[in-house]
Amino acid sequence: MGIKNSVEYLYLTLMLRWEENAPPDKHEGLLDGASARNTQITRMAYILRKIAAGQEDHTYQLLSRHTRRNDGRSYISTDSSWMTEPYPLSSGWFFEGCTSLIQKQGILQNLSKLGLSPTLIDCIDEFVAGKGIKGRIPSEDEAEEILRRSIEMERLKIDANDA
Repeated sequence: MGIKNSVEYLYLTLMLRWEENAPPDKHEGLLDGASARNTQITRMAYILRKIAAGQEDHTYQLLSRHTRRNDGRSYISTDSSWMTEPYPLSSGWFFEGCTSLIQKQGILQNLSKLGLSPTLIDCIDEFVAGKGIKGRIPSEDEAEEILRRSIEMERLKIDANDA
């Protein structure tokens, strides 16, 4: 299926920007003008914040519901009191950073419940793992097709609302 719309393409370009400008893995540098360490936790929080922008409670509540531990607590939560390594997301939400890569990737699989494509989720997995995603960026022709599809979908929504 591939990247399905211009919003997903934006997420890809934001991850690529991080990849191209971030310091080496586990080193400190600037992220959106603030000091940050380039780690799995930081990369995961970075992309989750971008995906949640403008709909934080909806996004994080959905992830919270689907990332419950055996004790009933969730890896994405507004209650960070129990967390070993609480990492701030946005709007008072936290991510338990003391997780393995496999646990992080399990959490990321729930992004499909937000309607994100399997291709994008796979790219996010690779980004969080610190693997390069440059080779996953669509070609110029593919990017034009993504934009054309996005414009057509918006036009259809407008037409449906006018009907």
